[in-house]
Amino acid sequence: MSPLKKTALNTENTDRHYIDISTEVISTLPNGGEVVVYNAIDRSTEDFRRILSCANFFARQGKKVVLPPKLDVPYKNPAYNKIFGSLRGTPYYGKCPDLLVDGVWYEHEGFISENPKSNFSNMLHRGLSQSERIIIEKCSVSERIMRKSIRDRIASGVRIKEIWVRDEERITLFFKNTEGQ
Repeated sequence: MSPLKKTALNTENTDRHYIDISTEVISTLPNGGEVVVYNAIDRSTEDFRRILSCANFFARQGKKVVLPPKLDVPYKNPAYNKIFGSLRGTPYYGKCPDLLVDGVWYEHEGFISENPKSNFSNMLHRGLSQSERIIIEKCSVSERIMRKSIRDRIASGVRIKEIWVRDEERITLFFKNTEGQ
């Protein structure tokens, strides 16, 4: 791992508040993998730790991963197009996905309920509103139920490219759509 390196990109003032859109490279790996974090991100949250775990997973595969900030009222924020401009023309324009992995957006979703079926359904619903590639937290739902729910959503027209499942030890590709959806 390399020492922390800060890169100032730019800053934006909006009517609402100052937004720091500078970035910091927090890890660089020998295989070329890299994790870059926008300084506007709140790094003290449990959500950030889970997303960073996902970023480190992809960086170990040699990918460049960027963790963007969440923006209030994205379509009115001048920083939005600088950070999320590649979403223009997609159903996800105006959203703020959690990770950019080698130019592809991913959304991470966790859960809070004690009901495994509703946890899985809620994670899919919320995640797929942000990106067609999602990373969900492992919950106690059988693979059979998960696959049926995914098939049903695809049949109803929901765009799903990849679903990864994260637990405390690993992240596993659970589903990849190979039918060119």
